[in-house]
Amino acid sequence: MSRGQSPRLRGELLRTYRAGQSAGASGSVYRDIRAFWPQYEANYSELFDDLERSARIVDIGSGPGSLVAWLRDKGFVTVEGVDLSPGDVEHAARDLGPGVVHLGDGRRHLLAHPGEYEVVVMKALLEHRPKDELLPMLDAAGASLRPGGRLIVEVPNMDWILASHERYMDLTHEVGFTRNSLNAVLSVVFSEVAIQGSRLPNPTRLQRWLRPAIVRLVRGTLYILGEGASETMFEHRSLIAVARAPR
Repeated sequence: MSRGQSPRLRGELLRTYRAGQSAGASGSVYRDIRAFWPQYEANYSELFDDLERSARIVDIGSGPGSLVAWLRDKGFVTVEGVDLSPGDVEHAARDLGPGVVHLGDGRRHLLAHPGEYEVVVMKALLEHRPKDELLPMLDAAGASLRPGGRLIVEVPNMDWILASHERYMDLTHEVGFTRNSLNAVLSVVFSEVAIQGSRLPNPTRLQRWLRPAIVRLVRGTLYILGEGASETMFEHRSLIAVARAPR
C-alpha cells in the first residue's frame, strides 16, 4: 500500500500541526477565532439556512474550531468538531469550552455514530488524506448521515491560478482536486453531488467591477487555446461540494 509520506513523518507533522503547518498557513484564526467568519458567511450561509437550529452537525478536521464557533453563533445548538491535532483541540477548548472539539480520528468517529448527523462537514480535510483513504472516509460520512442529510466538502482548487502554492504550502497535503476529480470521487459514494467555486468575502467595489472582466478575458483566451481549458474554474481558490443520498 503506497503512501505519500512515511508514517513517522506524517505522525510527527500531525502531532505538531498547531505549532507548525497550521500556524503558518492559518495563523490569524489562532489570534481571533472569528477571523474566517466573513468567508463562512460568503460561502456557507446558504448551505445551512434551511436547517433547524437543533440539527446535529459535526465538523471533521475542525482545527481550532472556527467553523464550529461560527455555527454556534448562528444559533445551531448541537455542533461538534473532531481533529487529530492535540494542539488544535486544546486551543478550541479555550474558546469553546472542553468537549466541543474532540481529539480523534474523523473516520472512526463517524463510524461510531451511524445515522446521527444532518450535516457532516469536511473543510480542508480530504486533501490531507492519501488516495487509499478517500473512499473509506466518504463511506463513513455517508453512513453517519440521517435520511436527507448532507456532506459538505471544501478543498483547494487545483485549477486555480496559484494552485501549486495551495498544493504544496502544507506538507501534510497528500492529493489535489479539480472540479472533475472531486465530482468523480464523491459520486462513487453519493447519488447527488453539486460543486461550486468559493466566493470572495466582502469584495471591494474595484473587485466587483474588475473581476468579471478579467475572468471573461482569461476564459476567452483559454477558449482560443482550446484543449478544454476554457471549462476550468481557474478563478476560484477552493471548491465547495454538497453531496447527498449515499448509495
